[in-house]
Amino acid sequence: MNQNLSATTQFQLFLFSTDPAVVRTAIAAGVDGIIVDWENQGKKLRQEKFDTQINYDTYDDLCRVREVTPEGRLICRINGFSQAHTQQEVELALRAGADEIFLPMVRTVTEAHQTLEMIGGRAGFNILIETTSALECMAELSKLPLRRAYIGLNDLHIQQNSRNIFVPLMNDTVTDIRRHFEIPLGAGGVTYPPNGLPIASKYLINEYARLGIDFSFLRRTFIKDHASHSMDHMVYHIRKAYDEARRRSHEQVSADFQAFREQVESWTTNPHHA
Repeated sequence: MNQNLSATTQFQLFLFSTDPAVVRTAIAAGVDGIIVDWENQGKKLRQEKFDTQINYDTYDDLCRVREVTPEGRLICRINGFSQAHTQQEVELALRAGADEIFLPMVRTVTEAHQTLEMIGGRAGFNILIETTSALECMAELSKLPLRRAYIGLNDLHIQQNSRNIFVPLMNDTVTDIRRHFEIPLGAGGVTYPPNGLPIASKYLINEYARLGIDFSFLRRTFIKDHASHSMDHMVYHIRKAYDEARRRSHEQVSADFQAFREQVESWTTNPHHA
């Protein structure tokens, strides 16, 4: 098991939401941060045949969430890099009070570096690793002063034309990314451990512990499960499952990985479900 940051820090959880009531509940339950999602340009076409979530959050949403989110915990995901709009989106995100900015669909070091310069130290800068181009320049990307990086399994799956979104967890893709980055590395998404389709979240959490994944995004499945469980309960059990997975013996890690592999390889129904 990777003994990187995850061996000494709490598994962090970040929730996508623009609902002030949900945000307050999440923060009280111990969620580490809130993400307001502006990324939608080109996403519908890119993910047209895939059961994915596309948000259309706004500047006003970010301002409203800022009012109920503690300092240091508000993140804005902007659109993928463009000379036409990235500077404006960065300025709007900063004006609304974002503590961190996520740049999705990074393809080159230049894109990331230019965005970093636009931010100019006024907020933390994060990237999503979800293109084959990013995989080819990880050594250079890892040298940038990033706060965190996140592996976008949906888009990476589409780009690699793999059987389903979990394949990068089984081959060398995530292992290689983890090897390059010393900063917190995330992947998603998790929910209440017994739940989750097509594979229960507990099995996914096991693999995140094995691979040295430090944080995850909480999205629609987590919100759906909130109808049956309190956020306090779910957050507690997600972290408990991760801590238990981190303490497994080598033999148990191997057995759990084999069980995970068998589930992924047998997943033939709706293979594009996210």
